[in-house]
Amino acid sequence: MLWLRNKPEKFYMDKALFKKIPKKKVRDKVFDQIKSLIVEGTLLPGQKIPPELELCDLFSVSRSSVREAVLRLECLGFVEQRHGEGTFVKSVTESVILNYTAEMASDRSFFSGLMEIREVLEIWAARTAADRASEKDINDLVQIVRTMESNTGPLPPRYDQNVDLHCRIAAATHNPFLIHMMGSILDWIGTVTDRIYDEHAHPLDLFNTLTRQHRVIVDAIAAGDAEAAANAMADHLEFAAKQTRQGPVVPTG
Repeated sequence: MLWLRNKPEKFYMDKALFKKIPKKKVRDKVFDQIKSLIVEGTLLPGQKIPPELELCDLFSVSRSSVREAVLRLECLGFVEQRHGEGTFVKSVTESVILNYTAEMASDRSFFSGLMEIREVLEIWAARTAADRASEKDINDLVQIVRTMESNTGPLPPRYDQNVDLHCRIAAATHNPFLIHMMGSILDWIGTVTDRIYDEHAHPLDLFNTLTRQHRVIVDAIAAGDAEAAANAMADHLEFAAKQTRQGPVVPTG
């Protein structure tokens, strides 16, 4: 600052005002790293994080540091611990969206509105994923579709693959806000989709039709064809919306 030039030393700022930055505790460093991975979308909503002992090895820290960090993440709503299953990432928008959908679940017009918002988000996601998807993103998407095409097991596990594919498309945009929003919306829509499959006259035929549509979307993303990916997603969502209009909108009981 010019007005301080040639002024006596006493007019300069007291260096004692600057305090040394304390070293962070190990548990805080573990917390910060996991939280960053969640917020930036590297760890996806619904994804299971490594168990406590494995995290200890990965971070080279004590078990107590990991336990305290994970507990803090759970208290702040970043993860949830499921008894007998492990610790899973929660969407940072989940509580807001799911609380609202719980209030409005009996309103058919609400679900119609939710599907419209889904179209806006997912068509953009497909187009953007075609431009931004990494080699790993594409490999993940292709692997999910191949699993869906080859899976001859019962239908319920396939529902999870369906939702996982849409979440992975969102992840391929590398937009953390979209990733968490889609994680919340698709979790609720997945519940409704289960009911539609349960009450559909030919659920396997329905699933195979949706799988073929997923293949077209993924192939377009893999080819880097943004317009084709967006159009394929639009066709897929239009078909899905027709299925919801033909059946019950929300689970009952």
